[in-house]
Amino acid sequence: MHPQHTYELRVTFTGEANAAVKAKQRMIDWLLLNGVESFVEGELAVDINQNQDEPPRDYYTELGGDSSPLSVYRYSRESLDDLRVKLEHAFGNQIETMLNTMETELWMEGWKESFKPFATDVFYVRPPWIDTPPPRRGLIDLVIEPGMAFGTGQHATTRLCLDQVGADFQEHGTKVANRSVLDVGCGTGILLIGAKKLGYGRCLGTDIEDDAILAANTNARVNGVATEFMLGSLPEVEKFDLVLANILAVVIIRLMPSLAKVLVPSGRIVFSGLLTEEADEVIAAGRGVGLNLVRQTDLAGWGCIVMSAPR
Repeated sequence: MHPQHTYELRVTFTGEANAAVKAKQRMIDWLLLNGVESFVEGELAVDINQNQDEPPRDYYTELGGDSSPLSVYRYSRESLDDLRVKLEHAFGNQIETMLNTMETELWMEGWKESFKPFATDVFYVRPPWIDTPPPRRGLIDLVIEPGMAFGTGQHATTRLCLDQVGADFQEHGTKVANRSVLDVGCGTGILLIGAKKLGYGRCLGTDIEDDAILAANTNARVNGVATEFMLGSLPEVEKFDLVLANILAVVIIRLMPSLAKVLVPSGRIVFSGLLTEEADEVIAAGRGVGLNLVRQTDLAGWGCIVMSAPR
């Protein structure tokens, strides 16, 4: 069950146009570097219906253009209050903020139409409100509802990671029962739940967002799997056979030494969440801590890299 209320922290950018655009870009960089990867840009109260006899409209400008407002949504009002204080301290009079409350069920209706079921070589991913059968027999059923967390499988990076989980399973077969999996930045838990349904052993997911842990635990229960999700980044002492890191390239590079340390000898790590042009930098960072390139794939401009620890 979702909390009754959803909260929105809405940020508008003040001053003349160029200054507002620069402030917004700095804020996006700040949010990403501080682990806030889920936000929405644009005015939400724009009527996009248009009669055929009306002149063409510039919807981009109506939505706010380059300096459009930015919103962060969470179930926890306290976490948004904390984020609001930090943003106002960092950006001062360059921004104005507003905290809004809405009914969660009404808010969720807005994105339901965009979440369609799809299949990979191994999985059939669908939301709980769609009960259509998989397109072919033998696919693993994954029921995922995003809540406030990233990772429904609609994004190319999540699909790339699902493909690599499937590839690891096909390589190791029934031996996956002895393989442990760590999902860093687990979001909805889709990758870890998929691994558990394939028969992997110890499965741990971490995320720095409370809402992600809530969504992941809810999805694990719906799928009937016993996975563990923990608020935080990386475990301090435990090591894993397979690590999944579907997070931003800048965060991957920053965490690379720590990520390498949680791999067992010959363990593998899947990096995604990066643009194809960022792949070389991530590979170089991995090699810098002793990792070896196994394979590299891409989809729709997004990249996925698999690297292994030395024996």
